[in-house]
Amino acid sequence: MNKKTNLMFLAGIALLVLLIVGCTQTGQVVKEVKAKEPIQLGFIGPLTGDAAAFGQTEKHAVELAVEEINNAGGINGRLLEVIFEDGKCNGKEAATVTQKLINIDNVKIILGGACSSETLGAAPITEANKVILFSAFSSSPDITQAGDYVFRTVIPDTHPDLIGPLLPHIAENKNIAIITENSDYAIGIRKGLKEQLPSFNVDIVADELYASGEKDFRTYLTKIKSANPDALFVNVATSSNAPGLIVKQAAELEMDVKFYGNFLLFAPESLEFVGDILEGAKVFDAPLLDESNPKADAFMEKFKARYEEPFSFWEAGARYDTVYITRNALEECGEDTDCIRDYLYDMNWYLGTIGKYKFDENGEVLGIKGAVKEMVNGEVVSVE
Repeated sequence: MNKKTNLMFLAGIALLVLLIVGCTQTGQVVKEVKAKEPIQLGFIGPLTGDAAAFGQTEKHAVELAVEEINNAGGINGRLLEVIFEDGKCNGKEAATVTQKLINIDNVKIILGGACSSETLGAAPITEANKVILFSAFSSSPDITQAGDYVFRTVIPDTHPDLIGPLLPHIAENKNIAIITENSDYAIGIRKGLKEQLPSFNVDIVADELYASGEKDFRTYLTKIKSANPDALFVNVATSSNAPGLIVKQAAELEMDVKFYGNFLLFAPESLEFVGDILEGAKVFDAPLLDESNPKADAFMEKFKARYEEPFSFWEAGARYDTVYITRNALEECGEDTDCIRDYLYDMNWYLGTIGKYKFDENGEVLGIKGAVKEMVNGEVVSVE
């Protein structure tokens, strides 16, 4: 090999080394840039329509938690971003936006739904794609078997710890009638009442279903009145004025009944025009947040400082908690959803804004119980 050839050979080696180093450095830069890309979460809740109060409450809680997490440095150096989708409290709509979140946005975790119909609509799709579905407030009993990647922080409607505390109060009556909105949430409550009231020696003398969106309930109430019930359970699924209309129209028909219901019986939209008709009425609900819990107290203060008071502080607190639990899982697992699923199943007792809890083998929450609330002198108070 002559001198010229030798120089050309050495130059070629040098060029090859530079190319290798350059490619390595470029790859490292790509990795560093990718590591700094935000982690995107999906959100599904009713942001419009009759149930928008639920969705907006949860959206605000998510925004608050994400801002705090990002201000503290994010998750392993990456910021959180949330893509908010309107599920409209409708299973079909929730399924559509779930497909979009998974197939277009490529999210691995969806916070939702708020309504049971949204969660049930999304679950088959998230399950098939091994995407985590994390609900704060969907309580239909059907969600228990919705999939291995589905978790929630509220107990099912049929669970004795939710509806159970109200049953002894209903048992002060010999019989009761039920009027139910035909939706996943309300149907679950209806199922629980029909299963559990007989053991309290309470007869269900009338059982009427109405379609979501109806405003005139007189036909149903006339049938109920003919059964001569001692009490009426108002079983609605949205935060519109339907419960107030039912109560007002029952009074106009001169029905002499005690009123019971789920927490929506005391919806602000209804209380505006029912006057004192609901005095003494009782509902089952999630408990009030414990202000002696530092996390709950701090959360309520921060929420009230930024937003209007939520429809339910408990729902807001539960959704806020799910973001922090998700943060912890992402720090441990990255975006490996099998790892996140197992992390949630194995999670030790977590002290959040809504109390101390964990998840069972079905993704159901343990440690949370319902409460009874009563209308007393125009104010909603907890019943011990």
